[in-house]
Amino acid sequence: MNSLNKDLKKMIKIYKDNLKEKVNNDYHRLKFHLIPPIGWLNDPNGLCEFNGKYYIFYQYSPFDENGGTKFWGLYTSKDFINWVDEGAKVFPDQSFDCHGAYSGSTFVHNNKMYIFYTGNVKKLGDHDYITSGREHNTILIVSDDGENFDNKTLLMKNSDYPENLTCHVRDPKIFSENNKFYMVQGARDKNDVGQILLFESNDLIEWKHINTIKSKEKFGYMWECPDLIKIDNKTLLIISPQGVESDGIKYNNIYQTGYYFLDGDYKTQNYELSNFDELDRGFDFYAPQTFIDSQNRTILIGWMGLPDIKDIYSNPTVNYHWQHALTIPRELKIKN
Repeated sequence: MNSLNKDLKKMIKIYKDNLKEKVNNDYHRLKFHLIPPIGWLNDPNGLCEFNGKYYIFYQYSPFDENGGTKFWGLYTSKDFINWVDEGAKVFPDQSFDCHGAYSGSTFVHNNKMYIFYTGNVKKLGDHDYITSGREHNTILIVSDDGENFDNKTLLMKNSDYPENLTCHVRDPKIFSENNKFYMVQGARDKNDVGQILLFESNDLIEWKHINTIKSKEKFGYMWECPDLIKIDNKTLLIISPQGVESDGIKYNNIYQTGYYFLDGDYKTQNYELSNFDELDRGFDFYAPQTFIDSQNRTILIGWMGLPDIKDIYSNPTVNYHWQHALTIPRELKIKN
């Protein structure tokens, strides 16, 4: 554990203890949904069931209720009713993630937690941070016990992604099929077309880009938080696209979240995407993630919030040094 990690842990405790009374006295503190103990919460991350407990990580900015440097916070539960706040668990404490431990997922394999996330680095200088000035590193943490999350490995950096992309590649989600491992990441290319990168691996360490998935017509400039899942033998691609214009009653949030049915072979270009449908048209729903639990349920949790929303509305909770919540868990099924 490096010295920065130790200091950050101390600082979070001091900051939280100092403001604990004011935060907890807020009339708006929620009793049913998961909320940050202090500061800002956004995307659910690393959702999984491990050694009899559910792990719900989330994007966490403990020092800034308006969204500062991102850590991963953690709640655990055995029943989705009684929750334990485990505090901050993944820290932006390395040169390859120093400006934020961005979103990612957990894949349980051989009784270990393989945690993948995007390490964000913003360089000094005259940059737009779209085509230059940003590192978007794919990082792995392997935890044997679900308690310690310090063993980090840099898997991919900018030069490992296709050359036609901007610096916006993030949010790795892992799944397995036919004894191979697959990773999807959201991306934005230099023509401002949102898309999904598909990688393949034999060992969860070495990854090869094998395909790019996108719609026939441009649908937004960036696809975030991808999730490629199967329900009832149907393949679904869940994404959170940015840059989609409203269309009647559809797409009225600043950013959307929804899904395509994917037919054909997504490992090649022999695939087709259905029409895009929103998962939830509520004004605060974004960046969901799914996992399959030991009861074989496909469970989805989303962020009750949106990025870049501060110019449209504000939350009174910021006066009490906290903001946002996670949705209640939902089981996904296909009906008709």
